[in-house]
Amino acid sequence: MRRSHRLLLTLASVAALVLVAGFSGISPAAAATAAPVATFVTPIPGLITVTQTGSFGANWTIASGVSVSATTVVVQTSRPIGISGCDLRWLPVRSASASGTSYHVDGLLPNRCYRFVLMLTTSSGTRTVTSSTFIPAPSGLGPTADFTNPAVDGLVVYETTARIGWAPRDTFGSKITSSSLSEQSGAAVGGACTGVKWASPTKLSFTGSSVNRTLQRSFCYRYLLTLQDAAGFRSNLTSGAMLMASGLPAWTGSLDFYRPSAFASQATTTWCVAASSQMMLNMILGQSDSLSSSQATYITYGQANDGGNYPSGTNPAGWSAILDRYGGATYSVQTFGGSTSALKQAATRMRQTNKPVGMLVWKGRHAWVMDGFSATADPATTSNFTITSVDVTGPLYPRAMNSSGYDLPPDTSLTPAQLATYFLPYTDPIVKTWNGKYVLIVP
Repeated sequence: MRRSHRLLLTLASVAALVLVAGFSGISPAAAATAAPVATFVTPIPGLITVTQTGSFGANWTIASGVSVSATTVVVQTSRPIGISGCDLRWLPVRSASASGTSYHVDGLLPNRCYRFVLMLTTSSGTRTVTSSTFIPAPSGLGPTADFTNPAVDGLVVYETTARIGWAPRDTFGSKITSSSLSEQSGAAVGGACTGVKWASPTKLSFTGSSVNRTLQRSFCYRYLLTLQDAAGFRSNLTSGAMLMASGLPAWTGSLDFYRPSAFASQATTTWCVAASSQMMLNMILGQSDSLSSSQATYITYGQANDGGNYPSGTNPAGWSAILDRYGGATYSVQTFGGSTSALKQAATRMRQTNKPVGMLVWKGRHAWVMDGFSATADPATTSNFTITSVDVTGPLYPRAMNSSGYDLPPDTSLTPAQLATYFLPYTDPIVKTWNGKYVLIVP
């Protein structure tokens, strides 16, 4: 405990130095007369920005009317933080040219102060702009969060509305007292977000830890979240870059999201929801995760959000909560009076979102992923269609099938009549909300 208090006092003294000295190297009088040619957005001006990893992204804006022909970014660091805070004898650790108004640096060491120096070539000569200080957090100091959407770079979305969300958490018991969120966008480059020229951040209004946004097709989006805690520490976090697709993929008569590297076998006989969640997230996020440790994380979170007392597994509410928390974005539990209406809704949402659906089989005792289907018409453009086959993947494989036929090989194609053997009305003696209904986890 004493060590933690000392660390807090040490970094509090760093905050005082930032506020007093500004780390700009420019006298207050000179600063008052020289308008900056650029302004940093991150690191956040003012108090210390605490990063949670050894990576950090700098973003800045260029003053109106200023033309910049070249930009060099110098990364400077102090010696390790001491009792008096940052050592003001800044040392350059790397220098690189930057295109646009952002620069990302990796390999930062904890317990040191860092800052960026921009050297901008303008029509009036070279102008220098210095950022405020940021610190890779020792022992996770400072408030932090995980973006739940967009969670990773490269995410592609197909609907023009999206719920941007994050899961905040305190550290060292110091509560988060304020938060702000900004959006950056830019036209996609060759149908991707690599090399996009990001516009200046736009601050968003929100409540809680999410906000609904309307997106423009063929544009990329990312989000900048700033959290401040009661101890005066700030953390700046950047979401993944998300592409709003120009339109849905061409309809070919079927969809199939399955790939072998997306498959995960459940680590225990009761973690079917965790493994099915893992496979669905693999398909959505382009991952290939089959670790049992990930399944342990998912089942723990599901059990904390399922409204029941399940000693080994979880229920549909836990399943949708897992997907929402770990990057699947907006999933919900939906119930149906018959299997035909359930499958048509599943196909419609799979086509509209390009995401898989979760299916409760074996009267709710088991979880499958519906990763594909075939239909007589495009569910995105008409409701007048018939499902001719459904592709399903069960996480018990490659265990030998039991007497009831669980689980089939991954990506097995079944007719609706064949699926009816497995997809049956839900029954649960613990949480009875969905009993007697056909239950899906739908994007």
